Amino acid sequence: MAWVGFCSVVGLPVGRVNALPQEEIVLRSHLVTIEVTVTDAHGRPMTGLHRDDFLVYEDGRPRRIAFFQANGEQALRPLAVVFAFDVSGSVTPDEAALQRRALEAFLAERHPDSMFALVTFNHEVRVLEGFTKDPSRLLTKLSRFRDFGGSTRLFDAVDKAVSLFRKVPKQRGGRVLRRLIVVLTDGFDSASNVNLDDLLRRVNEQEVTVYSVTAPSYTLTVAGRVRVPTPLDATRLVPLTGGRDFPMTPGKDYSDSFRAIAKDAATSYTLAYEPGDLPEGRTGFRRISVRLRHPEAVVRTSREGYYAQP
Repeated sequence: MAWVGFCSVVGLPVGRVNALPQEEIVLRSHLVTIEVTVTDAHGRPMTGLHRDDFLVYEDGRPRRIAFFQANGEQALRPLAVVFAFDVSGSVTPDEAALQRRALEAFLAERHPDSMFALVTFNHEVRVLEGFTKDPSRLLTKLSRFRDFGGSTRLFDAVDKAVSLFRKVPKQRGGRVLRRLIVVLTDGFDSASNVNLDDLLRRVNEQEVTVYSVTAPSYTLTVAGRVRVPTPLDATRLVPLTGGRDFPMTPGKDYSDSFRAIAKDAATSYTLAYEPGDLPEGRTGFRRISVRLRHPEAVVRTSREGYYAQP
């Protein structure tokens, strides 16, 4: 079955939210929501964009943006993040210390309404800490963890991480929560049981973006050294949810990658629009595309479409 992106039509609570300073926008129910990350040609976040800079299409037809929220500073965007860390046999004690350092880097600057959880995975998937606003709890649990070794249930861990979002609110403090899973792994799965198509559907139903920090493997060819695609690469789980992969070198500090993820996620834009009318009894996949009026912009969306319900 081909991998496709989904977008759920969510019932946003009726009310008023301060989407921008000195601006109030009415949120209506049944809006289709999308997180949009915009970078320049060098990968740097483009901030300061406005509603009129964006064009949204559903199945090729333009749609009016009914809700727009810009997030220009990392400390001003609340996040809900599950960190999923690989603790299989490929992880050494020194690399475990680097995991903690990278986690500290991500948590250093955060919105007071942000929430964090921690999952580890090898032959077993464990929730070391459920969602909390106290990041020190994650750091303590990670420091005390000792059960390294075993196989790698990467996709089962992502599935468990997704399940934690079911009780997480869509908004906190009058702002839309950006929902993330940050996976730290070599990208190879050896023991998961989850169906990958079902996993992607659940990720999109919970409106989650997946980022990864991976230790790539390489092979020598006539053309030189070539990266070996991993099962995580093959699923396209990361790009289909609007995330990015950050390669890292085992044994080297990758805190900068975690800082980059935090900044990339927090400076996204939240858009919502009214879906097109659906003929009676008709359901099916509807493709979403977002364009910018700036030709140099690179656009990533948290989903490529959604399944319409009658």
